[in-house]
Amino acid sequence: MRKIFNYFILLLSNILILSFISIWNIANAGNVVVYTASGPEIFEPIAKGFKSSNPGIDLSFIVLDTGEMFQRVKAEAGNPAADVTFGGSIASYENYSDLYASYDSPEDANKFSKDPDNKWHGFSIFAQPLMVNTNKVNESDYPATVNDLLDSKWQELGGIALADPNKSGTGHTIVSGLASGLGWDFTTDLIKVTIVTPGSTPMFEGVRDGEAAIGWVNEDLGAKWEAEGLPVKMIYALDAVTVQIDAYGLVSGGPNPDDAKKFIDYLGSKDGQKVAVDIVKRRSMRKDMEPPSGLPLLGDLPLFPEGEPRSVIKAKFTKIIESK
Repeated sequence: MRKIFNYFILLLSNILILSFISIWNIANAGNVVVYTASGPEIFEPIAKGFKSSNPGIDLSFIVLDTGEMFQRVKAEAGNPAADVTFGGSIASYENYSDLYASYDSPEDANKFSKDPDNKWHGFSIFAQPLMVNTNKVNESDYPATVNDLLDSKWQELGGIALADPNKSGTGHTIVSGLASGLGWDFTTDLIKVTIVTPGSTPMFEGVRDGEAAIGWVNEDLGAKWEAEGLPVKMIYALDAVTVQIDAYGLVSGGPNPDDAKKFIDYLGSKDGQKVAVDIVKRRSMRKDMEPPSGLPLLGDLPLFPEGEPRSVIKAKFTKIIESK
């Protein structure tokens, strides 16, 4: 009788365990968690397009600063909560490549650039022109070059906003690109007269809202704001325009890799990239896609991508700020 009782208890325990596992799998199936360094103006239309062709898969977006996003994935390594990270430069993904699973997405074959290790996947390429607030800056005062920002009039007009590269991937690309193109002597002088913001969004919105006279902007957002009639104007400087390729990746050991791969594939697909071009106003990484209308040809611009590693940029930037 005791053996029968023990067997019954063991059988019941196994049923409960299997039931728990099944409930866990059902709860997590069809839900892809995405950590993103992009704003809703970017990920919302992308999510809508993905959902229309994948109605059984839900996307949950958690918005973080670029540096915070990668640090969070690192802190969760071994028990990750995210399936995908969306946004951030190629260099950032290469710095944290051990956190990402290798996935050879078939869509990457159609792109200008591809990671040989299949850890990062290029989403778009975009320039970062200057942007002025037209309520604070007259057209006659518009700068032709980045060098013009050393004129003291910019302090009188409302200041120069710059995202902190310690917290912002955009800030890193801008500072690193300017240092590559115009040298550290000039970049140091420029940093000393800027208003440092704790991320790219406060920089963008600070200029838009008139808290600063000028700063930098991702051209897709600047183009949208211009089209909406907001008091902003993008200026592609004649001496240096920074440029970035942003990417996405499959988190190693994420809870839902199968559905996450479907999202990865969609982001690089012609349908996903059409959303990026037509709605988000980003330049596609695909060879078979035209750039958004109204944006200048990249070949006509003095482009400078990020140069030195982020750790170097952060250390130099911090030293300059502390010496102000």
